[in-house]
Amino acid sequence: MEMALENYLGLGLNASVSNLTRISRQLVRGIPYLEKEMRRRLSLSTGKVFSTPSSFYVIFSGKCNLACTFCTIYTQVEPMLSREVMLRIVREAKELSGKGFNISLSGGEPTIYKPLYETLETAQKLGVNFGFTTNGLALTKPNVERILSYNPFNINVSLESVDPKINEALRPMENGTHRTLDGLGNLLAEKERIGSRVSLIVKPTIMEQNYRGLPDLVRHFGRHSTIQIHFQPYVGKIGDPFWVRDLDNLRRVFDEILALQEDGYSVIGNEDQFRGFWEYLADPPIAGNMRHLDLGGQKRNCDIGLRSMFIYPNGDVFFCDFLQKPIGNVHKQSLKDIVYDATANGQRKQMVYCNIDCQQTCKRPIPLSVKAKAFLKMG
Repeated sequence: MEMALENYLGLGLNASVSNLTRISRQLVRGIPYLEKEMRRRLSLSTGKVFSTPSSFYVIFSGKCNLACTFCTIYTQVEPMLSREVMLRIVREAKELSGKGFNISLSGGEPTIYKPLYETLETAQKLGVNFGFTTNGLALTKPNVERILSYNPFNINVSLESVDPKINEALRPMENGTHRTLDGLGNLLAEKERIGSRVSLIVKPTIMEQNYRGLPDLVRHFGRHSTIQIHFQPYVGKIGDPFWVRDLDNLRRVFDEILALQEDGYSVIGNEDQFRGFWEYLADPPIAGNMRHLDLGGQKRNCDIGLRSMFIYPNGDVFFCDFLQKPIGNVHKQSLKDIVYDATANGQRKQMVYCNIDCQQTCKRPIPLSVKAKAFLKMG
């Protein structure tokens, strides 16, 4: 009995030391990101650009191995970013932003994008924080071993429910839920085996069909899990069947999720963000994919033009695609030329008063405290 207790305490001590070591590493890794945050704030207060992007979102194509019922991008298989352009984006992002930035690849499905592994290798050699968003169907043990050998920054896994009936009604693939959960298990096992820094994030979309089961999805991964849950609301048009109908019940679900977060479950966000989700879903856009806020003529000081660049399959580059105006094209210009030219400067000035209600997680402003908390759980 005493030996068992000593072993238990020893394991607990080792786990605590390991966690402190991980947090210490993350604090050091976070310094360049914090510097960029301070430069963005200085840029907003002075109207001059002192910062460089901290996030590059690259969509290689809409090509996918799933035809999700709430998505249409899988039909857009052309154009597709070539290998040469993809590798150049990685190199130019490094030249532009130096440290404290990351590249996030999505589609479509990145695991069926042929240049993925060469892109991972290039990013590793250059010291670039690179990750991607996947449906998890191809996260077999051999694929996971190969992916993590390149030390990626993060892997986002799209999953709408741990209930196969719900998840596979939204993401039609027989046994797809099991395959995705197995893929997450493979990532966790390999991460632990090699001591990988990779951050693992599950990204559910809040919809009528799945919102009631979202607390169960959070519970599935357990308290203090190294897998974090990052929600985003469905974005579509009025009349789509995915808008939540029972808003009172949705509020109760959000309260339950926030209570789970308070109890130690790894949910990214805070009460204000979930309130924003609820307000967006309660009053969805009437036309297109946008809803506008009443700012009363006050500055909003949106900083997306200082922190993000979105690169599309045809090469067009946006600060925010909600503005529907590209700031350049990677087939014609370098990233550095694009970010500092007159078009980009004009959009940044426009964004100071932007009133678009942007609830997508890659667009909306996120409080520094929320970003810091999520970052410290990574690695």
